[in-house]
Amino acid sequence: MNRLDGKVAIVTGAGQGLGLSFAKALAKEGAKITIAEYNVETGKKAVEELKAMGAEALFVQCDVSNEEQVKNVVKETVETLGSVNILVNNAQATKPTAPILETTYESMELAWKTGTVATFFFMQQCVPHMIESGYGRIINVCSDTGIDGLETFSAYGSAKEAIRGLTRVAAREFGKHGITVNVVSPGALTPAAKLWMESDPEGYKKTMDPVPMGRLGDPDIDIAPGVVFLASEEGRFMTGQTVFLNGGHTFGR
Repeated sequence: MNRLDGKVAIVTGAGQGLGLSFAKALAKEGAKITIAEYNVETGKKAVEELKAMGAEALFVQCDVSNEEQVKNVVKETVETLGSVNILVNNAQATKPTAPILETTYESMELAWKTGTVATFFFMQQCVPHMIESGYGRIINVCSDTGIDGLETFSAYGSAKEAIRGLTRVAAREFGKHGITVNVVSPGALTPAAKLWMESDPEGYKKTMDPVPMGRLGDPDIDIAPGVVFLASEEGRFMTGQTVFLNGGHTFGR
């Protein structure tokens, strides 16, 4: 415990779901947390939950596709919590999936702006503070939908794969400063996945049958600890990698 004492983390899209699990796991290890979230209600509720755990936490409302709002998140974090040492780029908006020939430009633009471009914006703003503080860990989030090329996921999947490419470039550029940059590909039982499991149990079973572990992972128990490892001193020599936290749904590639 307390592996992240004195460290400051920004977690995007952490008002609920997987992002909140990441934020709580980092807070349990002593990190101060900024919740960068578009939804004011869930963002404030998440901060209340973190403070109830005894963590120092801040909520900053943010459209992650807006560069000025991203700059404001980092500015507020540094002014209030002291620095930025850890960045988890979790936020992602997307429209309902569709075949490529039916996917609109608006769907593609939304996925890329809130995923790839937002990841780029946050890294640009956070890395100078990581260099100054002497500690930097960046954890980006991708998806098996892009890695496996799942049908109807052209917008979401391509944006997530672009994040993997951006991560590898960043790992090479920032490594000389001791900053690591990695990607996690989670197979998590999020609230949305629970709804799918309950509404289509046969479809869920069919999807999980080929998975070695046979299930989706618990966000708190199975997924978030991997992010903590990458954010900690223990992960200091891993960079440019994709960490598959998905029960074997997709093997490393």
